[in-house]
Amino acid sequence: MKINKILVLSLLLSAGLAAFVQVLAGAFEIPKGAVDAVLRLPDGFSVKVELALTPEAQEKGLMFRNELAGDRGMLFVFTEGSEKNFWMKNTFVELDIIFLDKELKVVKAFHRVAPSKPGQSDFDVARVGAPAFYVLEISGGAARKHGLKPGASLKISFPPHKKK
Repeated sequence: MKINKILVLSLLLSAGLAAFVQVLAGAFEIPKGAVDAVLRLPDGFSVKVELALTPEAQEKGLMFRNELAGDRGMLFVFTEGSEKNFWMKNTFVELDIIFLDKELKVVKAFHRVAPSKPGQSDFDVARVGAPAFYVLEISGGAARKHGLKPGASLKISFPPHKKK
């Protein structure tokens, strides 16, 4: 029996974005209502990450923050693997930006990507890009410190969430 891809897509969309992300998120399923996760880095260090699941959350990312603790970050979860481009406009903290494949293996790591500065022209704001299914942003310097280099694998877990 041949499944109509348009029918499947419309069923997923009618079930809401969270279900869509759960089905297509790759090597793991994101629990309904999850807003954060814990990533275990190659050396065993754990980073608590906010999940950027929607286009709006992904567009905002870590903009307008003045600090990011060494054990915190953001994981951008996309519905498909393709070239992803990140622009540091209004991002005021130095970041390592890690591009990951479907199995949470490092594809490319950009270290200490320069933050934007007030009054800086858009042309001069740092940009990075690479193919990815997920993108991890962590404090500048953390990637090298914890062994995040191409081929390294990460593990993900989801803390229990309180129901409202």
